Amino acid sequence: MSIDHAPHDNSSPNIATLVRPEGTLAGDPADALDANNVCTAAFISDLHLLSSRCNYRDHEFAIRNAIEAADVCVWGGDLFDFCWSCEGDGPKSRRLAIEWLDRWKREFPMKTFVYLTGNHDAQPEFQDALAQWSGNTHQISSDQSPRPELSIQPAAVHVGLDAVRIGDCLMVHGDVIERGGMDGGLAAYRSRWQHERTGADRPPAIRNSVYNAAVKARLHLATAGVAHRRKDVCLRLLRWTRSQPDWVSDGVRRIVFGHTHRRLRGVHIAGYEFYNGGATVKHVPFAPIVLETEVSTERSG
Repeated sequence: MSIDHAPHDNSSPNIATLVRPEGTLAGDPADALDANNVCTAAFISDLHLLSSRCNYRDHEFAIRNAIEAADVCVWGGDLFDFCWSCEGDGPKSRRLAIEWLDRWKREFPMKTFVYLTGNHDAQPEFQDALAQWSGNTHQISSDQSPRPELSIQPAAVHVGLDAVRIGDCLMVHGDVIERGGMDGGLAAYRSRWQHERTGADRPPAIRNSVYNAAVKARLHLATAGVAHRRKDVCLRLLRWTRSQPDWVSDGVRRIVFGHTHRRLRGVHIAGYEFYNGGATVKHVPFAPIVLETEVSTERSG
């Protein structure tokens, strides 16, 4: 299922909650409720595939283990770097991205996959490709429902989301905090990464060579540290969360995000736990986030 989202408008973020479909609890409800409503979710973001800075191969085993252990795999945004792609122009890079996602889906047909939008993969062409690949033409809008629900079930794929609620966890890419956390500001911020190669044999040489030099010198780590100080980022995310409809924040105890490339393992701030898996970028620590939570059953009607 895809969430209907216009990438250039100023509408509210697309957020949904994952639930178990009705009728999935087997046996005596009193005995089965807790066991069958427990959901393990893996959050994996900021792989920056297609770019020269990516070291995904070093972490592929850990990613596979995380997906295998989970009921739900949340691709947390910035999986692909279209504007920095070393693999080809826009259409070729998007095809490679969908093929990569589809391999995981076919390898784990019993899992539910969720794709959250990040600033590097928010381009409209890729979002359209995601919606087509997801296999569901039915769309719902977070503006049309007080609490959009998406099902946890085998082979389900949910795309077009900015954040997803899973039990007491809120998962979000993290770029929602940019430009003051305002919805219109987010669209403008994401538009900075919507350019792509247009058939040239090589990606933009100057930008890539400058960034590659920065990665080699580890200057990108210092820049990320200044721009995304740990406590400040967490508090900004918390403010953004509390500015959403009540159902988004009520009962949330853990916030999982990407974007900043700074790994966090359950840091306690303002009564919440914050998690970040880092990034598969050279010299940056990375590990998938795997958490267990309890989810509700799908509402009838």
